[in-house]
Amino acid sequence: MKTVIYLLLACAVPCSGAQPLPVSDPHNAGGWVINEPVSDEFDGTTLDLEKWKNLGLNGDFYGEWKGRAPSQYNPANVSVGGGFLTIACKWEPGFSFADAKGSNGISYGKPAPVTTAAIITKARFKYGYLEMRCKAADGPVSSSFWTTGNGGEIDVFEHFGHNPGKPYSDSRFHASFHDWRKGSPTIGKRIWTNDHQLDFRVADDFHVYGVEWAETFVKVFVDGRMVNCVTKEEMGDKWVATNEQKVWIDSETFDWEVKPDALKAADFGDGRKFIVDYCRIWQRTGGSTACEPRLNLIANPGFEADLESWTGPATMADKPRSGQQAALVAAKTQIEQSVTVKPNTTYILSAWVKSPAADISKVWINCKLGVRIVGREERTTQFFLPSLHCKSLQFTTGPTDRTAVIFFHNQSPNLRAVADDISLVEAAKP
Repeated sequence: MKTVIYLLLACAVPCSGAQPLPVSDPHNAGGWVINEPVSDEFDGTTLDLEKWKNLGLNGDFYGEWKGRAPSQYNPANVSVGGGFLTIACKWEPGFSFADAKGSNGISYGKPAPVTTAAIITKARFKYGYLEMRCKAADGPVSSSFWTTGNGGEIDVFEHFGHNPGKPYSDSRFHASFHDWRKGSPTIGKRIWTNDHQLDFRVADDFHVYGVEWAETFVKVFVDGRMVNCVTKEEMGDKWVATNEQKVWIDSETFDWEVKPDALKAADFGDGRKFIVDYCRIWQRTGGSTACEPRLNLIANPGFEADLESWTGPATMADKPRSGQQAALVAAKTQIEQSVTVKPNTTYILSAWVKSPAADISKVWINCKLGVRIVGREERTTQFFLPSLHCKSLQFTTGPTDRTAVIFFHNQSPNLRAVADDISLVEAAKP
């Protein structure tokens, strides 16, 4: 029995001298070659300062920023040991905060004296597969893996460990593009988002998150399974990642998740820790394929045959995402469809939704896309924006599950919502 266990461990961990491969491509179909200057196994006892900048070390922020106020980067919060990088977030009233305001107009250290940390690679890269195995900090702070370059930013993930007011936050896998092009009408804004609801809390255990950034597409992965794929053609002017990028690993307070005056010392205990096993960037030498089609298990997903295969009331709307029409779902109304599924299998459920009369500053129209399986907890993701946008969630069936009910519920008391291109695909693990 011990021999079997040892063999399993040997297969799970790269042998000495062997190049590790992406969890999403264990057979190396992409011909991946590790890019050492922007990758790190964190096997030493201190941060490799030949490879990384530790923001704030010796008072040097390298022309970047000091952190998202009220939190500020403290280089002492970075440590390496036991094969891990740890970025701690602390409540530190005695820390010497900058006498300034951050880019969000909030003062550093006030009203919440929170310190975080950030490291940035000295080297840059262009295109490749970015992967990290990590466990997010279990507190009201971010744990993030991202890149920036001239004109654009790629967020592999921006996890938020705990938000008592938003239960969706701690299981959200959020990848995105930001626009930093000078003169752009959307400069400083998030212009593309992969908004995916996981079936686990990001702070509970280690998981592997990845993004393949190619010249013509971006693929998003979790634990080796592809969650999303988008092409440069689909994104159009939102495709901003065209230049070399440097790698960031950091934690911050997010004032849109938890207001600074709501943060308190008890939230941080003796320090909330973002723990990173490795950061790996590969370059592809083999051939690549963009967004391969996957079998959609939803019948009539775009409502081109009106409500065929669906139950529940809805009318048809024009100006859909694709095809000729979409479902216009009235207030307090639900449509649903029963689908055959396989036992012990992970699925990705997604839809494109808009609430035309919504105004997130004063008029909220909450809609839920979800799945029900007898004997299991209902899983949902929420929509509330006036523009057409996509969200997804994942779920894994049990050993006896063979049927799932997919539903879209407009929870508004008096306003309508539009749903289109509902998709349910199997998320195979390589």
